[in-house]
Amino acid sequence: MSTARIPILAALALHAGAVATAAAVPSAVPTAVPDATGAVNCALVAPPAQAGVDRHLGVLLKVYPRNPDIGPDYAGCQTLWAQASDGWETITVVHYRAGHVIRVESPAVAGDPVEQCLVSDGAVVRGDPALCAQLDDMRLESLPADCLDADGSGAGAEAHCILR
Repeated sequence: MSTARIPILAALALHAGAVATAAAVPSAVPTAVPDATGAVNCALVAPPAQAGVDRHLGVLLKVYPRNPDIGPDYAGCQTLWAQASDGWETITVVHYRAGHVIRVESPAVAGDPVEQCLVSDGAVVRGDPALCAQLDDMRLESLPADCLDADGSGAGAEAHCILR
């Protein structure tokens, strides 16, 4: 298993019971408008159509933006959503500055120790140094949007359907 998939699996394992019954945030039109800090994609409440896809324990997952779209200058967020009965639930929000992970939010997992981490210029500023030094490895992998059908079944036999 890839290190980058650990946050997805950990968040889902800790939160698997609530995903099916969660009251998800209603869909909204995604926006890449920067917030007050200049970060983009941090206020998305639902995945855009081009979000990456994955499936774990029978739950359809979406990730936006995908890793191939996060360059060395990216300042913004990468979000993991799980499909709930009435929409999408935000599981993890990974914050980037200059293409590097600086902090992680896990709204679906109360007390997640990763939320205590803050990294600036490659140095751990807050949180457990051993855990927080690994933040940059916590990138959320996904398949391209067209690699799973809308119901999450595997349509992804195409050559481009690779986790990234």
